[in-house]
Amino acid sequence: MRQGLNLIKSNTLIRQNISTSAGISKKNPPVAGVVAKKRLGEEMISRVEDLPALPTVVSNIMALIEDERSNAKNFEKYLRQDQALTARLLRIVNSSFFGLRNKVNSIPQAIVLIGYNSLKNLVLAASTSKLLEGAFPGYGFKANGLWQHSFMAATWAKKAAPQLGFDLQSTEELFVAGLLHDVGKLVLASYITENCKEMIVSLIKSNGSIEDAERAVVGIDHSEIGSRIAQKWNFSNKLSMIIKYHHRLDNAYEYHKEIALIHLVNHLMLTGKYGLYDNFPIRSEFSESTINHLGISYETINKIQEEINASAEKWDYL
Repeated sequence: MRQGLNLIKSNTLIRQNISTSAGISKKNPPVAGVVAKKRLGEEMISRVEDLPALPTVVSNIMALIEDERSNAKNFEKYLRQDQALTARLLRIVNSSFFGLRNKVNSIPQAIVLIGYNSLKNLVLAASTSKLLEGAFPGYGFKANGLWQHSFMAATWAKKAAPQLGFDLQSTEELFVAGLLHDVGKLVLASYITENCKEMIVSLIKSNGSIEDAERAVVGIDHSEIGSRIAQKWNFSNKLSMIIKYHHRLDNAYEYHKEIALIHLVNHLMLTGKYGLYDNFPIRSEFSESTINHLGISYETINKIQEEINASAEKWDYL
């Protein structure tokens, strides 16, 4: 139980440090001209270095996921030491989103019902959910909307990956990428929210482009910041690149197929307004090159969207 409490404290510390890095601990300066925006963007970049390390629990889980020799017993042994994380995991597994017929009461039972690979991903989701909880009105997210957006993006990236030719290891990496693709918003959120009116005006002027609006308001976008956070937290270069280019697939110079899938699921999440206020003026620009990179048809994309819509109806707060 102590480890579970430490995880909560560690996650809270990260949220506090992220907020402080973004300027929430003191009054942010008023929105000014281009030079000031550039300096603000540079300041945001420098503050990424001040972020604390990932909680030990998350780091250890990431290591287990990346270790090809890990097995169900490793995870079960680890989870036995953290009752809070185990409770969070079981809450996710038993949510209506998964629609299991029988309630899962233990980790061994979860492994039998959902499988080891699914369990690994859900453990990571449970351990990072505290970072993504809360409301982010400057980005149009309702209470826990960013968590819903991120978790659903991760879930559908994982579901689609095998059908698109990704192997098991890549499928697991894509779940992580879907879960953390918007991590940069955690740094920018306080400033964006404090200047919410300016953000909305910028969104309208940029025809709903979130990155263009961010650069207009704060001098940098969440994808760039997120990529730098990924480097700070020693994530793989692939994950860093996916985060950096998930809105700008056509600018990527490697990992095109992986980025294309996260670009697609992010587009479908934003189009469906999952976790977002209905009237928030955000628009997702879809890259046509996604079709070629993934070898997918518009008919298949529409089918995936329909399946997402059906699953979203079952969403409850995890």
